[in-house]
Amino acid sequence: MQKELKPKGLAKVWREVKRPFRQIWEQIKTIIEKNSDPLPSHVRLEACTLCQLNCTSCFMRRDKTVTVGNGYLKFCDFKNFIDKNSFVKTVELANNGEIFLNPELMDIIKYAHENGIALRASGGVNFNMVSDEMLEALAQYKFELLSFSIDGASQEVYAQYRRNGDFDRVISNISKLIKYKKKHNSKLPKLKWQYVLMNHNERDVPKAKVIAKKLGIPMIFKLTWDKNYVPNDPEMLKRETGLEHLSREEFANSNKQDYVSHVCHQLWDMPTINWDGRLLGCCCLVRDDFGINVFEVGLKKALKSKKYRNAKKILCGGKISKSIDHPCVKCARYKMMVKHNSFLKR
Repeated sequence: MQKELKPKGLAKVWREVKRPFRQIWEQIKTIIEKNSDPLPSHVRLEACTLCQLNCTSCFMRRDKTVTVGNGYLKFCDFKNFIDKNSFVKTVELANNGEIFLNPELMDIIKYAHENGIALRASGGVNFNMVSDEMLEALAQYKFELLSFSIDGASQEVYAQYRRNGDFDRVISNISKLIKYKKKHNSKLPKLKWQYVLMNHNERDVPKAKVIAKKLGIPMIFKLTWDKNYVPNDPEMLKRETGLEHLSREEFANSNKQDYVSHVCHQLWDMPTINWDGRLLGCCCLVRDDFGINVFEVGLKKALKSKKYRNAKKILCGGKISKSIDHPCVKCARYKMMVKHNSFLKR
């Protein structure tokens, strides 16, 4: 008579049956991972959308359709984000506000340093209100990069756009930071001066370059978002700034693409997350989001959402899905891509 299989024998048979299916599934997962976008090591996580200045054309203060809201990144959310996303190595904190108005920023900087996370603020800081304790912490905890938004070389010129700002205080804070860097023998943070060209500050460009040179800070000149801007002295500006184009319209006509079309690559290389966890995709998306909260579902799942993956496809020239409401479709940069057939190449 045939022996009856005991429970232990059945378990052994079942393991043998499952083995080839498990191997096939592992092969399928490998193929999927190879054909998927790699997880980003660099993200933008908005530290604060609050600001003490009243810049004349700031959309955050004047556009009622902006939905990113007024608030700041909580330390507990930052800690959980870092702990759960070990593939993230660099975090950009600046976008729509002043990061130094975040009351929990010191804890964020310390935790990032302890966990080998590089922090950057290349999106720009106004640097008007920074305590000595914070200035020293920036050097002590190796904050990687600070970009100062300073559009002038005197209080009279600077304050015409950066209303409520104090030019002398900003320069003083930069000088103090440089001293703290020397005290801690630190090359970090790297510093740069960001200067937006406008009619009222053109003549201050040579003076600003002199001040920047004394401070030992490189200058970066940017084109204004004001569509009515017409340079008073284009020859001088091109000579002093090294820029080929002096308006965004001129740049677009010459290059057949938007002046900041490069931000669309952020969906792959540096996904933008709002201070409250909402997935924005890029730094320019302030009136919409991708309908998913990174703090709640995790970054991996958020980036694999159907709406986000489809947005990547249309930016590369793919067809728009009528069943999905794409935030990118409403963007001027995407519309220019369609007009000139200049989609991203990934």
